[in-house]
Amino acid sequence: ESYVVPAGTFVALNIYAVHRDSNFWPNPDVFDPDRFLPEKIKNRHPYSYIPFSAGSRNCIGQRYGLLEMKSIIAPLVHNFYLEPVDYLKDIQLKLDLVIRPSHPVHMRFIPITCKQKSFKINAEAT
Repeated sequence: ESYVVPAGTFVALNIYAVHRDSNFWPNPDVFDPDRFLPEKIKNRHPYSYIPFSAGSRNCIGQRYGLLEMKSIIAPLVHNFYLEPVDYLKDIQLKLDLVIRPSHPVHMRFIPITCKQKSFKINAEAT
């Protein structure tokens, strides 16, 4: 369908609602990282997931934010198992500039020993 929006009209997009729209996301309130696998996103609407907005006025910090997040998280998940201390279902969310927990979420960091890591270290000097 098409709509005519009169000039001067303020338009706001509820990104929270878009990210939980069951037309795009089966079981939208269930944590499912597999929904972002390449084979699952190739046929997805390009604007069904827009955490940094989209188009010519999207967030200028998107690339920096993603790189910063990866540089912090990668060494953690490489060296530790993360286990929640609190029951995840008991976490209350607060709507602020971003959606965040209303109270701190406590995590247990369990070191991964060298034997548990899935790679071999070459002991020979090069």
